[in-house]
Amino acid sequence: MNAPLAGLRRPELDIAVERRGAASCLVGRYVTYPFHLTRAFTLDAACPEVATLYMQSSSGGFYAGEDLTVRVRIGTGAALHLTTQASTLVHGDCGRPARMRVLIEVAAGGFLAYTPDPQILFPGAASDTRVEIALQGDGAAFLTDGLLVHDPNRAGGAPLSYKSRVDVRRDGQLVASDRQVIDGSHLARPDGPLHGHRVAASGLWLAVPADAHGFEDALAYAGCLAGVSALPNGAGLGLRLLARDGAAHEAAMRAAFVHVFAAHFGVPPALRRK
Repeated sequence: MNAPLAGLRRPELDIAVERRGAASCLVGRYVTYPFHLTRAFTLDAACPEVATLYMQSSSGGFYAGEDLTVRVRIGTGAALHLTTQASTLVHGDCGRPARMRVLIEVAAGGFLAYTPDPQILFPGAASDTRVEIALQGDGAAFLTDGLLVHDPNRAGGAPLSYKSRVDVRRDGQLVASDRQVIDGSHLARPDGPLHGHRVAASGLWLAVPADAHGFEDALAYAGCLAGVSALPNGAGLGLRLLARDGAAHEAAMRAAFVHVFAAHFGVPPALRRK
């Protein structure tokens, strides 16, 4: 779990969580600009083994030309909910992408929920995110991402592009790869991929597949369109969501997290305040 990343510089955010008795503890932590990390919280009285951490930006957003790396390691039997304090602004700069790579390892019996708030894409923004997750044994994870298009001057501005890729490996074998590439000019069009909605989101529930219909039912919120399907190779379940606004998105994705948490731990989670 402490092996170095060959050929890579040290990640700007590098954390390790391990089980210590009844609790999951932060045993490794390296944080540098532009990230800030809160202390670990134990919010779930019925599940003291679940630690919760909030990632924050100290720079005011995600900027063109940045190339950031996050590494998260979850030890045997440990459980972590890693989320953000708020949405991340993605600033535009005439074609230079803002890149982020997220490297995740979940050992057998471990659990990770990685649920960042959606990126807010400003005119000219080009976001490129890649997540690589390695699961061992019965390790489980719930990963989400999302985007919201914002034109503060209402001048018809649009982001340049949005790219998202998630590669899932279990016991060393690639079992699923989820890729999205969207031309920014299409996002603001009524007949584009958002179909008039303001927020798009995705989620991957990487575990022994539960009832896909039950998962989809949990997302039935006003102002949302959602669909759930089985991932290849028994990797789990995938969801796609369109929401009319941020409030509808927040309600639906909170319900998705509650569903996954309750299915895994047997009890619903406490409210995560932001």
